[in-house]
Amino acid sequence: MTENQQQEGFEMPAITRRPEHPELGRERRQPNHDIAPDLLGYEWLEVSSTEEDGYPYDITATVEPQDSRYVVTKMVVSQRPGGIPLRRGELAKISVDPFVYTAAHETARVTGPDTMQPVASWFDHDTDERIRAGRITDEDLPRIAAFYRWVRLQNGKPTTVIAEEFGVSRATAKRWAAKAVEAGYLTQDERKS
Repeated sequence: MTENQQQEGFEMPAITRRPEHPELGRERRQPNHDIAPDLLGYEWLEVSSTEEDGYPYDITATVEPQDSRYVVTKMVVSQRPGGIPLRRGELAKISVDPFVYTAAHETARVTGPDTMQPVASWFDHDTDERIRAGRITDEDLPRIAAFYRWVRLQNGKPTTVIAEEFGVSRATAKRWAAKAVEAGYLTQDERKS
């Protein structure tokens, strides 16, 4: 979730992961499902709201990757104990976006044959400073491509989000994406869709 999404009032709902191996129980496991090139996530996630999320109901959404994007495939909304009954107007206010953002937050970038980094550690301080100053290097292109894919996974507008997140113009973000395509870190199809 980007800073802009946090400022819009989205809270991170709770996450329940699908147990890949029933004998392991519900302990945390690493993402192991290809959801986009160089990105690993879970085959599906159940993301649940809490009272702190601002919704008057208990909500659980099933989020799955489809065509390199996360989508909500099922949503269960129920009255909280002692809460208000389901109402059309309140139901219409429920957005799938926070559930998709939360699922995407569980994504990891593949950095080598047997290694991966969680989203939160994609950019070290030096890389972040260089990108914010608009001085990217060839070493930054895989990170920019991964971030582009990660935003795209959330059905976002990667060029716009990259520009806003790093304080550069949209033209600069487009230029970076073009360089990532030229270097083979992104495909032209990914960039267009």
